[in-house]
Amino acid sequence: MGSVLQKVNLELIRRAQRGNKESIEQLSEQVREHLFGYIYRLTLDYDLAQDLLQDTIIYMIQSLDRLEYPEKFWKWIFRTALGKVQHYNRKLKWRRKAESSEYEQMRTHYQSSANCNDGLTELLRKELSDAVFKAMKRLKFNYRNILVLRCFENLEYSEIAEMLDVSELQSRVLFYRAKSSLRKQLASDGIGSRYFLLVLALFGLATSSAKAISTTTISASYLQVGLPATLLGSTSLKVGLAVTAEMVAIALALPVQMFLYVLGIACLSGLFIFLICLVTDRKS
Repeated sequence: MGSVLQKVNLELIRRAQRGNKESIEQLSEQVREHLFGYIYRLTLDYDLAQDLLQDTIIYMIQSLDRLEYPEKFWKWIFRTALGKVQHYNRKLKWRRKAESSEYEQMRTHYQSSANCNDGLTELLRKELSDAVFKAMKRLKFNYRNILVLRCFENLEYSEIAEMLDVSELQSRVLFYRAKSSLRKQLASDGIGSRYFLLVLALFGLATSSAKAISTTTISASYLQVGLPATLLGSTSLKVGLAVTAEMVAIALALPVQMFLYVLGIACLSGLFIFLICLVTDRKS
């Protein structure tokens, strides 16, 4: 499944740039459909998401004729939306609360109950829905952003890196840390790792627009980051050494020459992780 960033109707965008009202309305509707879930998942505030979405569309209409590369329209509009959210946070010194408001809990509970037909009981759905909203609210903003971009917008790491002005490896490391942080938040509410995909899917359903509900799917492959990012993202020496030990165990089944090769990599990885953890501990 490709991301929305890859689905660009160049002719529609060019007509809208020339001032064609019908094309502008059609493009605005597409933006409204694709961006609401993204903004809502960043703000966790339904009414605020609607306001910022409207601001983004107004900016799009006013600035569309200055877009130099129409093929980069979706990257441009997603970055615009992210900028609107960040500006709001800075302007009002937005403080993220650990507890969802009663209004948001009711809205999330209602929407997840109406949209989710996976055999869970009503009580379990409500508990999971409340728990994931609380966990998401406690996450750092940049963690929540990359989880949304990767899991719900289905962006490749290269696309995320371009949007956030970082390297692809940095985007992988950030995603690894975001996953780890969310797992810890959920674990503090008694939700184990085995339910991680289910909880993410439930959050996606609860924060989707009506038109996007049928496309809210999360693949386990989108949660993978690769070994280098795992090593760099592990700030715990225990986790890093566990990965190294696993590499050594795998090497035991290899021929002698290959064993020495893998063992060397494992030792270097262990030393590298140890140095990272040492520096991290001193800074903290």
